[in-house]
Amino acid sequence: MIALLIFSSVLEISSKNIYNYLIFVATWLGLTAIYEVYKYSTKYTLEDDGVHVKSPLKSNLIYYHNIRDVFMTEGFLQRRFGLSSVYIITPKEAIAVRDLNNGKEFLNLIEDRIGRARTD
Repeated sequence: MIALLIFSSVLEISSKNIYNYLIFVATWLGLTAIYEVYKYSTKYTLEDDGVHVKSPLKSNLIYYHNIRDVFMTEGFLQRRFGLSSVYIITPKEAIAVRDLNNGKEFLNLIEDRIGRARTD
């Protein structure tokens, strides 16, 4: 939203192009809404045999024996809002579980399941 406001401030909006500007704003907000719905509908659950990633488009099970590394990061804004991101590294891909309220707990549960020392 901030980017839209900054971008809009440098545009020359007149009565001739106001219709095009409104189409641009509607498209921007629509795509942002679609992204937010997709992001918040993706669920990560810890099961007995792996981490189950369920999104609207696909479902994936990451087995614990395939996990090579797992770590947590916190950016400036994430710390400010009490959030963190956990990254799960497998031989084929890296899965980012972003903006978790309980990132340390999620990380410790995965580390327990893969047999690594807990990160406290």
